[in-house]
Amino acid sequence: MIELSSQMQQFFPEPNAFDKVTVAEGDVVRAKEGRRTFRFEHDNKGYFAKVHMGIGWGEIWKNLSQFRLPVVDASNEWKAVKLLESVNVDTVSIVGKGVRGLNPATRQSFVIMDELHEKIELEDFLKDFGGVTGEKALRLKRKLVRTVAAAARNMHGAGMNHRDFYLCHFHIEDRDWSTWSEDEAIRLPLLDLHRAQIRSAVPRRWLAKDLGALLFSAIDCQISDRDLVAFLKEYLGAEWKTELAKNSGVWKDVVKRASGFYQKHRGKPPELPGVFANFS
Repeated sequence: MIELSSQMQQFFPEPNAFDKVTVAEGDVVRAKEGRRTFRFEHDNKGYFAKVHMGIGWGEIWKNLSQFRLPVVDASNEWKAVKLLESVNVDTVSIVGKGVRGLNPATRQSFVIMDELHEKIELEDFLKDFGGVTGEKALRLKRKLVRTVAAAARNMHGAGMNHRDFYLCHFHIEDRDWSTWSEDEAIRLPLLDLHRAQIRSAVPRRWLAKDLGALLFSAIDCQISDRDLVAFLKEYLGAEWKTELAKNSGVWKDVVKRASGFYQKHRGKPPELPGVFANFS
């Protein structure tokens, strides 16, 4: 199976378009576990491609022995994008995809995406707010918090968990933020979806893992107790206090995961804002 937009059909024409994608060259961003991610240009426009050339049985058994589902092709990425688009979560735009082969160890596949205009990782942006200060920085931060919360709510509500749900996988535009006004919508496309899982509902373990990763990545980003309350209001709804108490076990798991990540990577326990400090 192969599907290409008209622009990509020009760049990777038949015959053998699939083979042309798999051997295409560009600026390699990552090459690991049988997967190569690279950037290329066509008609002065940038694209990113992820090419999977088979991970081998060794990697498959390794993942299964660790109770992890191995990622054997690029279909996870395009299925996740389709779901996010259906629930109004900003993400990448796919212009090409393909898969061939029945053997999961040697299956070949690819996904091609438009290059994003939003190139700054949100985790980095939150450390200085693009140079904005004072009351405007506070309003901007709250807008970003609510936007992330809405994306998490819609994604989890649709039965998808990300598995690497850190702030760095949300991207934001590099622009003059001093001209930003509060009524402007902000795009925060969510990236790196190749490990996403989709079910009828997200199991508690994976919900806690996603939210724990998100909290961990926010701890050093000037996130206050009021910011977390804004997140919870958006994520849980108007009755957020009732929902928080009703599902306290989940949120204890969230804090436990975030604290464990922080201790492991920072070498010290985190200082959690009040609303989550109560779940420590």
